[in-house]
Amino acid sequence: MRNPLRAIIHGHSPLEIRPTLRRIRACPHPWSTLFFLIWPFPWRYTLPYPLLSVEEIEKHPNFHDERQSGIRKLHNIPIYRIRDTPLRSLYRLVEDLCATEFIMMGYECEYFFYHRERHWSLACIPDPRDEDPIRYAILASMVEALVDAFNWRLELGIRRDKTTDKLEQRSFNFVREEAPSWTSKIGPVAKPLAFHEAGSSDMTMEQRFFKRNIRVPNGYLYTV
Repeated sequence: MRNPLRAIIHGHSPLEIRPTLRRIRACPHPWSTLFFLIWPFPWRYTLPYPLLSVEEIEKHPNFHDERQSGIRKLHNIPIYRIRDTPLRSLYRLVEDLCATEFIMMGYECEYFFYHRERHWSLACIPDPRDEDPIRYAILASMVEALVDAFNWRLELGIRRDKTTDKLEQRSFNFVREEAPSWTSKIGPVAKPLAFHEAGSSDMTMEQRFFKRNIRVPNGYLYTV
Protein backbone atom coordinates (compact mmCIF):
# COMPACT_ATOMS: atom_id res chain seq x y z
CA MET A 1 0.00 0.00 0.00
CA ARG A 2 1.33 3.45 -0.97
CA ASN A 3 2.36 5.65 1.93
CA PRO A 4 0.09 8.75 1.62
CA LEU A 5 2.65 11.07 3.25
CA ARG A 6 5.38 9.86 0.91
CA ALA A 7 3.04 10.32 -2.05
CA ILE A 8 2.33 13.93 -1.07
CA ILE A 9 6.01 14.69 -0.47
CA HIS A 10 6.90 13.39 -3.92
CA GLY A 11 4.06 15.25 -5.58
CA HIS A 12 1.74 12.30 -6.27
CA SER A 13 -1.38 13.66 -4.59
CA PRO A 14 -4.77 14.46 -6.17
CA LEU A 15 -4.10 18.13 -5.40
CA GLU A 16 -0.84 18.05 -7.40
CA ILE A 17 1.04 19.97 -4.71
CA ARG A 18 4.30 20.57 -6.56
CA PRO A 19 2.76 21.65 -9.90
CA THR A 20 0.31 23.81 -7.96
CA LEU A 21 3.12 25.62 -6.14
CA ARG A 22 4.94 26.21 -9.41
CA ARG A 23 1.79 27.70 -10.94
CA ILE A 24 1.17 29.89 -7.90
CA ARG A 25 4.72 31.26 -8.10
CA ALA A 26 4.07 32.13 -11.76
CA CYS A 27 0.97 34.18 -10.88
CA PRO A 28 1.28 38.00 -10.74
CA HIS A 29 0.48 38.04 -7.00
CA PRO A 30 1.59 34.64 -5.62
CA TRP A 31 0.96 35.28 -1.90
CA SER A 32 -2.55 36.60 -2.36
CA THR A 33 -3.23 33.76 -4.80
CA LEU A 34 -2.07 31.20 -2.23
CA PHE A 35 -4.30 32.75 0.44
CA PHE A 36 -7.24 32.77 -2.00
CA LEU A 37 -6.75 29.06 -2.67
CA ILE A 38 -6.34 27.85 0.92
CA TRP A 39 -8.79 30.10 2.80
CA PRO A 40 -11.74 27.71 3.26
CA PHE A 41 -14.67 30.12 3.68
CA PRO A 42 -16.86 29.97 1.76
CA TRP A 43 -15.87 26.65 0.26
CA ARG A 44 -17.47 27.44 -3.10
CA TYR A 45 -16.17 30.68 -4.49
CA THR A 46 -18.70 33.48 -4.75
CA LEU A 47 -19.17 35.86 -7.67
CA PRO A 48 -16.49 38.57 -8.01
CA TYR A 49 -18.34 41.57 -6.62
CA PRO A 50 -18.82 44.28 -7.60
CA LEU A 51 -20.26 43.03 -10.87
CA LEU A 52 -19.27 45.45 -13.60
CA SER A 53 -21.60 46.82 -16.25
CA VAL A 54 -20.69 46.93 -19.94
CA GLU A 55 -20.06 50.67 -19.62
CA GLU A 56 -17.74 50.21 -16.64
CA ILE A 57 -15.71 47.59 -18.48
CA GLU A 58 -15.34 49.90 -21.47
CA LYS A 59 -14.14 52.72 -19.20
CA HIS A 60 -11.55 50.50 -17.49
CA PRO A 61 -9.62 48.67 -20.23
CA ASN A 62 -7.14 47.22 -17.72
CA PHE A 63 -9.85 45.57 -15.65
CA HIS A 64 -9.34 42.17 -17.24
CA ASP A 65 -5.81 41.69 -15.89
CA GLU A 66 -6.98 42.90 -12.49
CA ARG A 67 -10.15 40.81 -12.24
CA GLN A 68 -8.73 37.65 -13.80
CA SER A 69 -5.14 37.84 -12.64
CA GLY A 70 -3.40 34.52 -13.32
CA ILE A 71 -6.61 32.84 -14.50
CA ARG A 72 -4.83 30.54 -16.97
CA LYS A 73 -2.68 29.22 -14.13
CA LEU A 74 -5.71 28.84 -11.86
CA HIS A 75 -7.52 26.81 -14.52
CA ASN A 76 -4.90 24.09 -14.01
CA ILE A 77 -4.83 24.06 -10.21
CA PRO A 78 -6.99 21.20 -8.81
CA ILE A 79 -8.13 22.97 -5.63
CA TYR A 80 -9.29 25.95 -7.69
CA ARG A 81 -11.19 23.70 -10.09
CA ILE A 82 -12.89 22.01 -7.13
CA ARG A 83 -13.97 25.28 -5.51
CA ASP A 84 -14.89 27.16 -8.68
CA THR A 85 -18.52 27.27 -9.84
CA PRO A 86 -20.20 27.28 -13.27
CA LEU A 87 -21.79 30.64 -12.52
CA ARG A 88 -18.39 32.21 -11.80
CA SER A 89 -17.06 30.78 -15.05
CA LEU A 90 -20.09 32.15 -16.90
CA TYR A 91 -19.48 35.64 -15.51
CA ARG A 92 -15.81 35.40 -16.54
CA LEU A 93 -16.97 34.57 -20.06
CA VAL A 94 -19.18 37.66 -20.04
CA GLU A 95 -16.27 39.79 -18.80
CA ASP A 96 -14.07 38.37 -21.58
CA LEU A 97 -16.71 39.24 -24.15
CA CYS A 98 -17.31 42.77 -22.89
CA ALA A 99 -13.54 43.39 -22.86
CA THR A 100 -13.33 41.86 -26.39
CA GLU A 101 -10.85 39.34 -25.01
CA PHE A 102 -12.06 36.70 -27.46
CA ILE A 103 -9.04 34.41 -27.15
CA MET A 104 -9.50 34.29 -23.37
CA MET A 105 -13.19 33.61 -23.96
CA GLY A 106 -12.17 30.53 -25.95
CA TYR A 107 -9.88 29.35 -23.15
CA GLU A 108 -12.64 29.83 -20.57
CA CYS A 109 -15.11 27.92 -22.76
CA GLU A 110 -12.67 25.00 -22.98
CA TYR A 111 -12.12 25.09 -19.21
CA PHE A 112 -15.88 24.98 -18.63
CA PHE A 113 -16.34 22.12 -21.12
CA TYR A 114 -13.85 19.86 -19.34
CA HIS A 115 -15.62 20.10 -16.01
CA ARG A 116 -17.37 16.73 -16.00
CA GLU A 117 -19.19 17.18 -12.68
CA ARG A 118 -22.97 16.97 -12.82
CA HIS A 119 -23.49 20.48 -11.46
CA TRP A 120 -21.38 21.80 -14.34
CA SER A 121 -23.86 20.62 -16.98
CA LEU A 122 -25.29 23.65 -18.75
CA ALA A 123 -28.87 22.78 -17.82
CA CYS A 124 -27.90 23.04 -14.14
CA ILE A 125 -26.62 26.63 -14.28
CA PRO A 126 -28.77 28.50 -11.75
CA ASP A 127 -30.67 31.63 -12.68
CA PRO A 128 -28.37 34.51 -11.65
CA ARG A 129 -31.34 36.92 -11.52
CA ASP A 130 -28.96 39.66 -12.54
CA GLU A 131 -30.29 43.14 -11.81
CA ASP A 132 -28.54 44.64 -14.86
CA PRO A 133 -30.84 43.88 -17.86
CA ILE A 134 -28.00 44.18 -20.39
CA ARG A 135 -25.70 41.86 -18.47
CA TYR A 136 -28.62 39.47 -17.89
CA ALA A 137 -29.26 39.29 -21.65
CA ILE A 138 -25.57 38.64 -22.31
CA LEU A 139 -25.53 35.88 -19.68
CA ALA A 140 -28.56 34.15 -21.22
CA SER A 141 -27.11 34.43 -24.72
CA MET A 142 -23.76 33.08 -23.56
CA VAL A 143 -25.35 29.99 -21.99
CA GLU A 144 -27.29 29.23 -25.17
CA ALA A 145 -24.16 29.77 -27.27
CA LEU A 146 -22.28 27.36 -25.00
CA VAL A 147 -24.98 24.74 -25.57
CA ASP A 148 -24.37 24.94 -29.32
CA ALA A 149 -20.58 24.91 -28.93
CA PHE A 150 -20.56 22.00 -26.46
CA ASN A 151 -22.88 19.88 -28.60
CA TRP A 152 -20.66 20.61 -31.61
CA ARG A 153 -17.67 19.22 -29.69
CA LEU A 154 -19.66 16.22 -28.50
CA GLU A 155 -20.76 15.44 -32.06
CA LEU A 156 -17.07 15.29 -33.02
CA GLY A 157 -16.57 12.62 -30.36
CA ILE A 158 -14.88 14.92 -27.84
CA ARG A 159 -16.21 14.12 -24.39
CA ARG A 160 -16.28 16.28 -21.29
CA ASP A 161 -14.23 13.71 -19.34
CA LYS A 162 -11.36 14.29 -21.84
CA THR A 163 -11.89 10.98 -23.60
CA THR A 164 -12.49 10.66 -27.33
CA ASP A 165 -15.31 8.58 -28.80
CA LYS A 166 -14.07 7.10 -32.09
CA LEU A 167 -17.11 4.96 -32.80
CA GLU A 168 -19.20 5.54 -35.91
CA GLN A 169 -22.09 6.52 -33.61
CA ARG A 170 -20.06 9.27 -31.91
CA SER A 171 -22.15 12.07 -33.46
CA PHE A 172 -25.20 11.00 -31.46
CA ASN A 173 -23.82 8.59 -28.85
CA PHE A 174 -24.07 11.08 -25.99
CA VAL A 175 -26.52 13.08 -23.90
CA ARG A 176 -26.94 16.48 -25.53
CA GLU A 177 -26.40 19.64 -23.53
CA GLU A 178 -29.48 21.81 -22.99
CA ALA A 179 -30.00 25.36 -21.79
CA PRO A 180 -31.64 25.94 -18.40
CA SER A 181 -35.24 27.15 -18.57
CA TRP A 182 -34.48 30.67 -17.32
CA THR A 183 -32.62 31.70 -20.49
CA SER A 184 -35.77 31.49 -22.61
CA LYS A 185 -37.41 34.18 -20.47
CA ILE A 186 -34.76 36.82 -21.22
CA GLY A 187 -35.62 39.18 -24.08
CA PRO A 188 -33.45 41.43 -26.28
CA VAL A 189 -31.66 44.55 -25.09
CA ALA A 190 -33.30 47.89 -25.92
CA LYS A 191 -30.33 49.36 -27.81
CA PRO A 192 -28.06 47.38 -30.16
CA LEU A 193 -24.75 46.22 -28.71
CA ALA A 194 -21.68 45.21 -30.70
CA PHE A 195 -18.49 43.50 -29.56
CA HIS A 196 -15.73 42.97 -32.11
CA GLU A 197 -11.98 43.18 -32.45
CA ALA A 198 -10.47 46.57 -33.20
CA GLY A 199 -10.53 47.31 -36.92
CA SER A 200 -12.88 44.42 -37.67
CA SER A 201 -16.55 45.10 -38.31
CA ASP A 202 -17.22 42.50 -41.01
CA MET A 203 -18.05 39.36 -39.07
CA THR A 204 -20.44 36.42 -38.98
CA MET A 205 -22.89 36.90 -36.13
CA GLU A 206 -23.39 34.46 -33.28
CA GLN A 207 -27.13 33.85 -33.59
CA ARG A 208 -27.89 33.29 -29.90
CA PHE A 209 -26.65 36.80 -29.19
CA PHE A 210 -28.02 38.32 -32.38
CA LYS A 211 -31.61 37.42 -31.47
CA ARG A 212 -31.17 39.61 -28.37
CA ASN A 213 -29.88 42.56 -30.39
CA ILE A 214 -26.23 41.83 -29.51
CA ARG A 215 -23.60 41.51 -32.24
CA VAL A 216 -20.86 39.04 -31.36
CA PRO A 217 -18.44 37.34 -33.80
CA ASN A 218 -19.07 33.64 -34.27
CA GLY A 219 -16.35 31.00 -33.87
CA TYR A 220 -14.40 31.81 -30.71
CA LEU A 221 -16.28 29.20 -28.67
CA TYR A 222 -15.60 26.54 -31.31
CA THR A 223 -12.09 25.37 -30.49
CA VAL A 224 -10.65 21.87 -30.19
